[in-house]
Amino acid sequence: MNIIKTLFGRSIASKLFCYFSAVLIVILSLSTAIESMIIGGLLTLPHQLQHEFQTLASEAQSYIDSDNLAGLKTWEERQDYTIYVVDETHSSITKRNVHPYIQSKMSFSRSVDKPMGNKIRKPIIALDLSSDYHLMIQLPWQLHPADRAKHVLWAMRVLVALSLLVFVSWLLSKHLQRPLKRLQQSSRQLASGNLSVRVATQIDSNIQEFNHLANDFDHMADRVETLVLSHKQLLRNISHELRTPLTRQSIAMHLLKSRLQPNQQGYFEQIEHDVVEMNNLIQQILEFSRLESSHYQVQVSPTKIGPLLQRVVDDMCLQAKPAQNITFNDHCPNAYALVEPALLSSVLHNALSNGFKYAGESCEIAVTITQTTHHIILTITDDGAGLNDHDLVKIFEPFYRVDTSRDKEIAGYGLGMSIMKQSIEQMNGTITATSPPGLGLTLRCVLLVADNMAA
Repeated sequence: MNIIKTLFGRSIASKLFCYFSAVLIVILSLSTAIESMIIGGLLTLPHQLQHEFQTLASEAQSYIDSDNLAGLKTWEERQDYTIYVVDETHSSITKRNVHPYIQSKMSFSRSVDKPMGNKIRKPIIALDLSSDYHLMIQLPWQLHPADRAKHVLWAMRVLVALSLLVFVSWLLSKHLQRPLKRLQQSSRQLASGNLSVRVATQIDSNIQEFNHLANDFDHMADRVETLVLSHKQLLRNISHELRTPLTRQSIAMHLLKSRLQPNQQGYFEQIEHDVVEMNNLIQQILEFSRLESSHYQVQVSPTKIGPLLQRVVDDMCLQAKPAQNITFNDHCPNAYALVEPALLSSVLHNALSNGFKYAGESCEIAVTITQTTHHIILTITDDGAGLNDHDLVKIFEPFYRVDTSRDKEIAGYGLGMSIMKQSIEQMNGTITATSPPGLGLTLRCVLLVADNMAA
């Protein structure tokens, strides 16, 4: 094995060469072995033809027994086959002329039940008669079993080759797919946000191309993790640093407000609004960073979510405009879910706030709680314009905002949906968004049931 590795290396090209060379040798060897085992049976005359020749021998014997050589000669001449009844010297007992070539072939005659061989196209078949006489029949080439055997042997060779190729291809694909599947799984994990995934120590392949690819993947993952973490750290640091001057500015503006002239109130209110908006943005960035941090652990507990979510709905109804209505449907009032109450309340608060913003000043929002065997499902549906498929795919990405002329006038930073997603996933749940044409937006949060507390 070490000699083979030294000669051919560990590249995929050399391994494929070795594999297919071995397959070729096995195919040739196996075909030759099978051919040697079945060739005898393939070159034997069919039983029907053997019986026909045995019948001819019986007829010839009857002429010999009646000492009717003239009748025997006439019988020989009218047969469909070239037939001679000869003595031990291969001379015709009916005094017919025997072609020297046929007479020479009589020395190599074959028994009717033995293989005919494939070297002579018209072999002589000998059947023993009485008084050391023999019936010699020249087999027509059309009836020689070699022609049929040729096709059978070719079919056998093709079958053996295909069977071995399929088997070896399956083994080879399993051998090659294992590291490829591992790389595929790792790339998907990296794409989904698992920046710590690495594959070089898990590939365990003896093909150097795969090992090089795994090392390159790990190098790429290291760079991506470094860049993403530094970006997140920079964002957190800037957010923290901005809070202090903004706090001082808020205090200064509060002291300044009482000294303003009436004509200055409009400018002051605009500045105050901008400061509040910046504070909200910083707060959301810090909240998102906190939820996204690998060190943050949510403490879930069995919580009766019906009254919890009812309080959120009641609070949001006070903030709704006159034509904005919220309907709360609790189909499992005694259901307990494994959640952190503050996080779940924040999720519903964000969802309803978004509904007020984007569904319009006149809208209907339905909050529904249902339960299955292992999950509690919270659904928030509005009757707004909804979203297209492109926006639905990206709606949970940080800082993503739907790019429409109507939404550009609505305050927001594109972090609310990301915070909701992080919050639900921290509680071991899932959140999805759907928007059937003309039916608004539906958010579906799936939470774990607290089994020992379930109704």
